Amino acid sequence: MTPGRLKGMVSCVPLLALVLPALASHQSYDEALIQPYSGYCAQPPLAQQEAIVGPPADEVLKYEGLRLVGVQIIFRHGARDLSSDKPCFSNMAPAKNCSVQRMVSFKVGNGETEQTVPLLRQVLDAYPSMEKNMPGSGYISQISGCGKGVLLNDAVPQTMALADSIEQKYFGSLPSVPTLETTRMYSTGKERTQATLFLLQNHLFKNDSTRNVRTRTHSFYSRPVSSDPWDLNQHCPRVGHMRHARHFKTDPQLIQSRFPSFARKWTNVTGTQFQASFKDCLLVAQCSKQEALRAPEGLQPDSELFKEALTISLKLFQEHYSKDPETVKKMQLLAAPALMELDQVMQQQAQNARNVPNISSTDHTPLALWATHDTTILVMLVALGLWDGQWPPYTDVLVLEVYETSDGRGALFRLLHRSTVLQLPWCRPESTQIPGLCSVTSFLPAAIQRFRDLKVYRQVCSTTEALVPDATEQDAALAWPGASAASAAFLTLWSGLFCAAGWKIRGVLQSKPEQAHHPLCDVEVAAEYRAMSHDIM
Repeated sequence: MTPGRLKGMVSCVPLLALVLPALASHQSYDEALIQPYSGYCAQPPLAQQEAIVGPPADEVLKYEGLRLVGVQIIFRHGARDLSSDKPCFSNMAPAKNCSVQRMVSFKVGNGETEQTVPLLRQVLDAYPSMEKNMPGSGYISQISGCGKGVLLNDAVPQTMALADSIEQKYFGSLPSVPTLETTRMYSTGKERTQATLFLLQNHLFKNDSTRNVRTRTHSFYSRPVSSDPWDLNQHCPRVGHMRHARHFKTDPQLIQSRFPSFARKWTNVTGTQFQASFKDCLLVAQCSKQEALRAPEGLQPDSELFKEALTISLKLFQEHYSKDPETVKKMQLLAAPALMELDQVMQQQAQNARNVPNISSTDHTPLALWATHDTTILVMLVALGLWDGQWPPYTDVLVLEVYETSDGRGALFRLLHRSTVLQLPWCRPESTQIPGLCSVTSFLPAAIQRFRDLKVYRQVCSTTEALVPDATEQDAALAWPGASAASAAFLTLWSGLFCAAGWKIRGVLQSKPEQAHHPLCDVEVAAEYRAMSHDIM
């Protein structure tokens, strides 16, 4: 073995996460199953305070020659009613008067005081499958409920606590305090995300002096739901119905064969056959203290059957979203447009900081808010190889920080989830004091960067065959001609152990052990190792 190859072996990091991502994540996924859907209800204000850690201390930033110039907050909406019409139990009664967004009002005219008298919405027949006589037949049941996916009252204190946490952790650290005029806002077209964004910005900028300047209205960006990548609805036939948890249906025979004892107990108590998506009913009942939906006797939140159902549900979703390399590639296709949009805003924040030293331009947007969904955040994490196997709770947050350097290194970024620094395995660490700090040019992995070419993205989305990796992925995944699955897995496992030892020796992983996330080899080292492994075979 040449010295160059030995150096490459020591400087690389495990290839295992590329070839066998499910195995690479097995330990963290098992840990998530110990407390499935942990923290899902996001009790305010503690959950929101713990979700956002804020930038490093001022003295650390000064020592590193850094200045925080931009922050992007990607957040899930607050507590909601059931997201789809699902008959989890044989006898389900939708709750009444539980929505915080029943008011419908539009502004008319140019005068500041001219507006319509608001109407209060009452939702009829929100869940046809729950109608007793002829569900979904068109007959009117006259039973009012909250409405599918509508925010519940608990969303208000959750969102206010999130706003307080954002303000406390970031407003004083940015060069200028964000205002409505300098904040970029985006929401999916769903009512619950738009309502959460409204509540967030209303509380976040309650003392903003620009609220009454020029106009009383402020804009946010959105797209039609049917084509919104932030709702995972962009046109990509290759992905099919893997987008949303509500589309995931398990064969009852599979549940019975894998979990026979549980399947019998569930049916005896509920009168239905278990689906992984039924976790929605359990969690809505638990988080609303059964005011929005009541669980049947024998399936109360403190029962063993309740926890067993959540454990099995999460396990099935873990397999659904990241069971093999092909699935992970599909998640990359789903996440690519939204991740590239994040990258675009990050580059703008970095560019504006360089061009406007005093950060006084109205074009500068130090804060960007993205209101989205749990599955969107989950798919992003899977696509980046960073999902820990736990389901994103209400008001879950991804934070993307942008820093300007004083020594000519260029702008840097840091990505955090639930106040944990995420180590992006393909980017070179830029600091020994601040884990996860990388160049803004290294935000996206090569597997997603190639989709900047829209023709490539459309072509890969349209294919009906297994996703074909590009040359970089072929090298990294040991996909050379003639290699069998067994030999590739064996070599990958061997290389992963060797590379992990190399990383430990070099001390590259500077964060706590539980914060490290499946590092991968860089392109050159992977190519060199592929050639060496091929010789061995």
